[in-house]
Amino acid sequence: MEKNTQEELPLLSESYTRRTANYEQTFTAKARSRRPYACRGAIIALFFFAWWSTVLIPKLISSFPKDVAEDDQLDWDQIPPSEKLEWHGCYGQFKCARLTVPMDYNRPLNASKDNPKVHVAVVLVPGVHVGKKKASTSPLLLNPGGPGGSGVSIAVFIGRQIQAVVGADQDVIGFDPRGIGATTPRADCFSYSPTGPGGDEDYVSGQYHRMLWHGAGSAIGVVNSSSVALKKTDARARATSKLCEQKALLDGDDSIFKHLSTPTVATDMLSIVDAWDEWTATLESESTHTEVPEDSTTGNPEYSLSTKGKLVYWGFSYGTLLGATFAAMFPDRVGRVALDGVVDADHYVAPVWIGSLRDTDAAHTSFFRYCHEAGEKCAFYRKGDSISDIQQRFETIIDDIKENPVTLVDPNANIPLVVSYSEIRMIIFGTLYAPTGTYPVVAMIMDYIYRGNLDILAQIFTLSPMVELKPFCGPPPPAYSYPNEAQNAIMCSDKRYPLNETVPNLETLYLEMANTSSFAEVWMTLMPALIKTSFPLLFISNTADPVTPLYAGVKMAQKFKDAGLIEQHSEGHCSLAAVSRCTIAKIREYFREGKVPPPPVKGPEGRELVDGKWVKCVADEWPWHPFEAGAWVQASGESDEGMVKAMEGAAGMKEFYRHVDLFGKKGVAPVDLDVAEILLKNRGK
Repeated sequence: MEKNTQEELPLLSESYTRRTANYEQTFTAKARSRRPYACRGAIIALFFFAWWSTVLIPKLISSFPKDVAEDDQLDWDQIPPSEKLEWHGCYGQFKCARLTVPMDYNRPLNASKDNPKVHVAVVLVPGVHVGKKKASTSPLLLNPGGPGGSGVSIAVFIGRQIQAVVGADQDVIGFDPRGIGATTPRADCFSYSPTGPGGDEDYVSGQYHRMLWHGAGSAIGVVNSSSVALKKTDARARATSKLCEQKALLDGDDSIFKHLSTPTVATDMLSIVDAWDEWTATLESESTHTEVPEDSTTGNPEYSLSTKGKLVYWGFSYGTLLGATFAAMFPDRVGRVALDGVVDADHYVAPVWIGSLRDTDAAHTSFFRYCHEAGEKCAFYRKGDSISDIQQRFETIIDDIKENPVTLVDPNANIPLVVSYSEIRMIIFGTLYAPTGTYPVVAMIMDYIYRGNLDILAQIFTLSPMVELKPFCGPPPPAYSYPNEAQNAIMCSDKRYPLNETVPNLETLYLEMANTSSFAEVWMTLMPALIKTSFPLLFISNTADPVTPLYAGVKMAQKFKDAGLIEQHSEGHCSLAAVSRCTIAKIREYFREGKVPPPPVKGPEGRELVDGKWVKCVADEWPWHPFEAGAWVQASGESDEGMVKAMEGAAGMKEFYRHVDLFGKKGVAPVDLDVAEILLKNRGK
């Protein structure tokens, strides 16, 4: 295979020919030390997603179901806001509303008409109801994570796939949390009104200024990439903070930046639940869909299966923190709450998320094992390789790039590109979120770097959409599609202990993180008593999650009485990283039948996770072995048509999560995955 591939490649440049030869001579000669390079650190996440409106949104829109694509430029401002759920047709088949809630719940709307308001964008994916049934007793609310992820997008994009998992008769609601997307006012530090406070903000100019600012800082790199990375990143974080503070001062106590905390968003979810009950009360009393009899119980008299007036929710990544916050604030309003990819609340409110990296290196090293198992299917594999051979060759390339960055020319924009150690490390870190689909791409990229195939690399590492003028010269996209500063504003609002450290103290914090994981430089660059609820929560964690470790799932589950835990034996972030019949069946039973797995029991000290007892599910796909429904049905003998559809739905949900900004993922270098996957498919022909 290697010989045929070499014949198809263009001649290498002289420098890369030397580099390739050097690789062959050195990668087996010594094992590289993975100890941290010079300690350079920063806490606030870099704002590396200026490409959102010009790359991500068009890709998501082009992937929307065909029957909703005609409304991809929906003008949410044309939907009148209301304190009730007043639905309007949108996206072809769904319903949209703008629910008005208090900006400050200490200043309710009925106290004064002048009290500030937030208009929450809500989209309803209707379930399939038969007979007189017109609505679910409680809708399933979604949060994709972030913080800063658009619930409207997840509902529109994969609402039908989620219904395939939880049941086609389940109404699904996605909402944009305050400050985000189509919810107004937006938490945008760069956009100002030309006419002063209260006027329409110029989002196009704001986005242009945001891109200039981010572009100027893009060369800093991860925190151990240079002797000045820490100082520069810290200074830029403080400058951005000053800009947001200036924007907040324009509105004083009525500024959205003062009312973005997770507890406030949890209260917004309660407002949605109450508004739903008020809306369904206007329907015929016999027409609302009750999944179970109102007096049914789980067999435990403490819990009723009824979800009437309660939250039914599936939150991913940061959405687990939001769901846990709701359960802690309103324990008697919990109907079903599934928390997938569990954030440790204690670490989240701390200045630095040191504990989040417990399983990161385990996720990363799985690449070498999976590549070895795949053999020649893995582009980076060489005949006769052991797992350590693959790892040493991989690490040799990374070390060389640190000293000799890859130089390219963008074939579309004809501008020079430099792929540095920082970009490569961020790309590798990003692939840990969904290894099944991304490890083959990483193998191909590393193989091209190893061979010096610059022409193909230039097609993958592209900045063209970021530098073209077209997005700024034509009709602007809707305001909600622009990026904003909500993620950082939310995380700062939630901090129990504000971070205002000196540079030496930041270096000490970085060293502490580096002792936990070799990916500390990437993560740092980015970053109560037992609660009894009216129905037990369900926690879901992967065995090797790069940012929300299994330990967090066990710990958080033990904070809530009778909460169940599922461990999915896979790498990646959230259960969506890999399709698992076992996991899907448990989630489906939880939502539809109220079946809760047993609470987790830790093992003895030092073996808390190894010998811990809780439900453990195997995955039905892994890198170089993706889920394919037909082959899976034939191999497994599955006869349950509903389960097959649920598996296909779960597989479809992964596509959305390739594009969204999950917990800590912001900052991953821009790589055109579509081009990479096309090249990967062509490579196998």
